Amino acid sequence: MLELKDIVKEYLAGENKVVALNNVNLAFRESEFVSVLGPSGCGKTTLLNIIGGLDRYTSGDLIIGDKSTKDFKDRDWDTYRNHKIGFVFQSYNLIMHLSVLENVELALSIAGISKKEKRERAIEALKTVGLGDQIKKKPNQLSGGQMQRVAIARAIVNNPEIILADEPTGALDSEISLQVLDILKEISKDKLVIMVTHNTDLAEKYSTRIVNMLDGKIIGDSNPIKKAELRKLKKAKEKAINKKASMSVWTAFSLSFKNLWSKKAKTILTSFAGSIGIIGVALVLAVSAGFTNYISSLQSDTLGGYPLAVSQIAIDYDAITGALGSGVINGDGSQIEIEDGELGVYDLSQVFIRFGKYNYISSSFLDYMTQYYNEDLEKPEERQELNAMRVGYATQLKILTEYEGNVVYVDNTESTSSLRGTTSSTFYEGFSDREFVLEHYDIVAGQYPTSRNEVALVIGENNTISKQLLESMRIELPSLDAEKLSIEDDILGKTYKIATNDIYYVPDDVANPTSFTPSTDYAGMYSQIGEDWTITISCVLRLKEDATSNLLDEGIMYLPSLATTYRTNCRNSLIAQKTLELVTEDWELTSPRLYQPFVLDISELNMVFDQEISQAMFTFYTPYQMQQTLKDQFGYDMTNAEVIEIALQTLGASELPTGILFYPKTFDAKSNLLNYINEWNDAQTVEANKIVYTDSTEFLTSTMGQLINIISYVLIAFASISLVVSSIMIGIITYTSVIERTKEIGVLRSIGARKKDISRVFNAETFIIGFAAGLIGIGLTYILCIPISAIISSVSGGVLSSNFAVLDPISALILVGISIVLTLISGLIPARIASKKDPVVALRTD
Repeated sequence: MLELKDIVKEYLAGENKVVALNNVNLAFRESEFVSVLGPSGCGKTTLLNIIGGLDRYTSGDLIIGDKSTKDFKDRDWDTYRNHKIGFVFQSYNLIMHLSVLENVELALSIAGISKKEKRERAIEALKTVGLGDQIKKKPNQLSGGQMQRVAIARAIVNNPEIILADEPTGALDSEISLQVLDILKEISKDKLVIMVTHNTDLAEKYSTRIVNMLDGKIIGDSNPIKKAELRKLKKAKEKAINKKASMSVWTAFSLSFKNLWSKKAKTILTSFAGSIGIIGVALVLAVSAGFTNYISSLQSDTLGGYPLAVSQIAIDYDAITGALGSGVINGDGSQIEIEDGELGVYDLSQVFIRFGKYNYISSSFLDYMTQYYNEDLEKPEERQELNAMRVGYATQLKILTEYEGNVVYVDNTESTSSLRGTTSSTFYEGFSDREFVLEHYDIVAGQYPTSRNEVALVIGENNTISKQLLESMRIELPSLDAEKLSIEDDILGKTYKIATNDIYYVPDDVANPTSFTPSTDYAGMYSQIGEDWTITISCVLRLKEDATSNLLDEGIMYLPSLATTYRTNCRNSLIAQKTLELVTEDWELTSPRLYQPFVLDISELNMVFDQEISQAMFTFYTPYQMQQTLKDQFGYDMTNAEVIEIALQTLGASELPTGILFYPKTFDAKSNLLNYINEWNDAQTVEANKIVYTDSTEFLTSTMGQLINIISYVLIAFASISLVVSSIMIGIITYTSVIERTKEIGVLRSIGARKKDISRVFNAETFIIGFAAGLIGIGLTYILCIPISAIISSVSGGVLSSNFAVLDPISALILVGISIVLTLISGLIPARIASKKDPVVALRTD
């Protein structure tokens, strides 16, 4: 039952008040065909809109069943229209980009009906109006009468209780008008049909009741409801609405997609315009990624030449530079007060010592780092972070060889680099990882060493070597002025012999020695050395052309297996055993002398001072002297046993490392390694026990990374301007779409769509445009990367590859997401405008 009680509807026209309905009282039966007649402007359509919930009354009450609508919210009116009302309009108000079937299904979609049931009920409704064979056509392929029948099918498909028809035959000829009214007449047998019309003859022929209006008032009613009948109608049980009207996200996307598809050219152009900003940002990212990838490809080689180092003496060069840059300083760190006309003088050796740190690389720390390396080796190859870990020991081989007809001693003095953490000499310990070495070096001739008796000669990248290095290795030249050597004849097969400590160091008394003297009887020693300590050059290695740094020094590289065997032999030698006996409780009183002075030769200090001066700084003749210097200068308080262990390094008899080198594959891997070392330091309660590492690539990595990031950010900022501009343009285009689809908004509201559903439709449209813009932008970026890469490769002279500019798929997905988000933001205001549109006004829009 539907009843209007004292309904008043007023409009403001400027400052004037217009009364459209004036105290209208009217009740309707559950099933009847009511025609509302009256001249134009008398309030007929306003009455229909208020009954249909499209318009709101100013005062009075609209009673549905026995329920007042005074307290209805927007959602209540939406549900009411969706479940109880079906509209039939004079201009059909079909959505042109939807098929006949989809137009009819729309009300069911908003009602939340399942896909299968929705399809069945829509087809049945179309069959009811005689259009069962037209379901796939678009509205513009139908005649006027057929379109009106589609509108009737849409009105009845949700089985509403009330059909409201506003001049349903106004745009039809007389024959078609009769067909439409026949359908409405049939519907009125079990539903309330209220029709607004100017045609008195048709109203009298088809209607069961005629209501006449004039100036907003009811002036006639051919079959009014009596009071007794009204009471009976009020007692009738109202059919409950179990589900609120709600448009699904899929329906919103479907409506928007089909609208955009119906205007393909405009949609493509809009999406392309929106993609310009994406293309700009994507190209910047692609080129930036190209530089990043190029740098990443160099990382392993770069870190190979400059690994992360932990050495016995670590010097903080950055701190030195900062201190000197802030003013002249004393060794204790205080600033020298200098007056005008005076020249401050400072001791550079004290500055170096002040900023130096002695690392006691204990077996515990070595085990700690070895565990890290072993765990890394167990990872799948693609996830491994380290190329290699190289532990350096003081293994100064005593080498003899035949040269120019004599047995000579090969000077193999070791110099420690605090920057690289290595001890360098003519003969040095290499890597056990053959594959890692051969990633950086080519085998020029021979076979890579496979046993401790085989060594490799490392030469320059142009198959060159200095005459001085050949001299230090005691390799003979064919003549004094020779400029070339035969690798096969003059290099490969060259042999050397290693003198062990027991052969090299001669005691003054074998039974109870008090001193040892290095032997100079090279021929005598040479004859005592057997095959076990004979080494042969088995191959020649040359740095690869595409390598960016030297992993190995020029000279002779031997395998770690030789070094390990040699240190074990040295440990068991007589001079080493006697050195171990020097541990006393009070060195200050006894002052035992070392059998061989301990010399820590730091190559960086040799560059600042004369080598003799720099060595004098770290040359110790007694264990006590060593212990006190390390304590006073570096704050490391060593036990007696630790001092002796360090002293044994001079004899090659210590398993205590002089340094550890780590060769990370990437800078991220290096960061993880540093974090691991820092965890060790955090666990140390004594400051002196903490390890200071040397990261010689830190400046390079931070500077290059910052430079690339700054350039990328600046370019992205400029490209983002076009991205924002294009997003604003999409917002404007979306607003244009709102204007174009105003009538569609009214239609959707008339069948129960909520304000948020309307907003969702246009948000879906901007989402699709943003998605399409993102895809177009990414697609064009990948295409543009081809010529851009070719140009960059050409400009770089082929140094950079022809596929240099590469957009990472993850970045591509993120950019598509950004495109969607920006277009959604730009479409929020137009979508909100659309949701706020008055449905009555929207339906009147042409």
